[in-house]
Amino acid sequence: MKYNIFWMFLAVLTLFGTACTDDFEKTNTDPNKVTDIEEGYLLTRVWMRYNGSPHEEHRGALIMAGPLSGLFQCGYRSGQAFAGTVDSYNEAKMVEMYADAIKHGVELRELLSADNSGENDAKLAIANIALQFSFQRVTDLYGDVPFKEAGMGFHNKVFYPAYDTQEDIYKGGVDLLKQSRDLLMSTASEPFKVSNDIIYGGIEDAKERKEAWARLANSLILRMGMRAVNADEAWAKATVEEAAANAAGYITSNEITDAALIPTGDVGGDWGLIVNGAGSLISGSGGYLYVGEEWLRQAQQNRDPRIFYVASQAVHQGSSFGAWTGQEEFDAFAEAARPGEPFIPVTFNPIRGGGTESYSIRGLMVTKNENGDEERVFGNYFINEDMSARYNQFHTMAVVNPETLGKRDAPIFLFAGDETYYILAEAALRGWSVPNTVNANLQQAIELSLEKYPTYFEAPSVSEYMAKQSATEGEQISYDALSADYIATILSGTIDYQTIWRERWKSCMTAQGGYEAFAIWNRTNVELQPGYPSTGRSYPGTEKMDMPVYDAADVEIDKLVLGQVVPTSTYSEQPFHNGGDTEGWRPRRINYPEKERSNNTENIEASIQDQITKFGQVGNGSHFVTTYQWYSKKVN
Repeated sequence: MKYNIFWMFLAVLTLFGTACTDDFEKTNTDPNKVTDIEEGYLLTRVWMRYNGSPHEEHRGALIMAGPLSGLFQCGYRSGQAFAGTVDSYNEAKMVEMYADAIKHGVELRELLSADNSGENDAKLAIANIALQFSFQRVTDLYGDVPFKEAGMGFHNKVFYPAYDTQEDIYKGGVDLLKQSRDLLMSTASEPFKVSNDIIYGGIEDAKERKEAWARLANSLILRMGMRAVNADEAWAKATVEEAAANAAGYITSNEITDAALIPTGDVGGDWGLIVNGAGSLISGSGGYLYVGEEWLRQAQQNRDPRIFYVASQAVHQGSSFGAWTGQEEFDAFAEAARPGEPFIPVTFNPIRGGGTESYSIRGLMVTKNENGDEERVFGNYFINEDMSARYNQFHTMAVVNPETLGKRDAPIFLFAGDETYYILAEAALRGWSVPNTVNANLQQAIELSLEKYPTYFEAPSVSEYMAKQSATEGEQISYDALSADYIATILSGTIDYQTIWRERWKSCMTAQGGYEAFAIWNRTNVELQPGYPSTGRSYPGTEKMDMPVYDAADVEIDKLVLGQVVPTSTYSEQPFHNGGDTEGWRPRRINYPEKERSNNTENIEASIQDQITKFGQVGNGSHFVTTYQWYSKKVN
């Protein structure tokens, strides 16, 4: 079933047709104009800057969090700190959140708090929920960050805020969410106007809309509670159990009147205020964003139907990229060889997750010419229109589909029902007091995750890929039938923590899902592939990798057969990972911006030293980004 989010798109267009960035700057520099602004504009501003423009999302989601989580891979190597930290990549999301989303969220809170009559209670509760989402995004990436004094430069002249501990941000944030949740369930005051509420503006009845916001607050409490299980298990248990039993309820579906999503549009607003920031990069420039190797292999091994929405081969189409459907042969489930194995021609090749830009990262094989000289052969980033269809289909790496997850108007999920049930499944496995059994919760979670894709990400390339797969298999396949088989496969195995974590990690596969996937990996050390433990070491934890070697005549394109191994006994050692700033260990956080280190030196240096002392560093890493966060699971 398709859900209509057109009204949301119109609301956003209307808002930003009348409220521009200049208006916000004016209200924050001229105290005589503060009371004239429509509070609803500020609320919308918070959400659309939480989304971020293509500039921040390219760096925060696509270059940093997504690849660090293993959910994606990216053609930009240095930003992940494996090959050297880059300040312009590190600073983008933190600077944007504090300069805009949090700044305007605090301004909104101050405006609403000025009237203590109770008339603004519902609005203030909603504003605090929106603010907590913003703080959550920042702390999950960076660790300790300004919280109590954040955004107070205009009103209280706090230009160099103190850094609060992540523990205080979590626990203080949960307390505030509980207050907001309970207030929304009891207050008679009015929420924001429908036209200002881009999350639940589709609910006309004010009481029902407040209840939807209360459910969202309670659902975020579930997330934050479970995130803290390694740091303070007693608090985590009490928090999750309280939320699971609370009368506000929690999000249980993908419906737009229940799940929380930010609608986006293809046109309108200043750059990044309407479009999906990450999706705009993927569809507009290719984004050099690829499906993570382990997500792709898991999908292929388990015949995961989401692969038809997630993966594609990309072709340039004028000013944008599209999903290429010109394959002469097609098998989405055919799995490529791993390093050190002979070459297998397949449709969807994974880009390697190393930290050195070299041929071997995209490496498929090494060939020798007629003189016996090595000529490296590597995968194309995008379709090479000068080459044949057979060459392209076997030599092009699998990108995130620019017509589905990577489109400019892809919705941004804040919280959907599948996440609720993944949390409840883990809580039940821990023996905590929550509704339903482990298996029942996990099944509901996977069903909702699978449902999300045809509901919100349909595109012609999906049906074309599924038709090609049907032709390959000699019988008609359907998304529903594949979904049922996939669920049965997962539930028939051992249901342990790794199973739940891995399925939850997989469910994050949307253009901006790398943020949550990074936090899940950091909190769990989830094994992205069974048998390949995620120990914090960058895959595969070596500076070299072996690539198969062939005489050019042995791998001529006309000789290749889909899925058929091309035998060889010769391998060539190729550069893969240079250790970078972390000596090969996967970072546990993104580095603080250099401008913050320069301007707020005393506060930030004290926070850095405090975190290193309290939490230690992964492996033998010495760079700050290898420092564990409060919620991290340690591996050594």
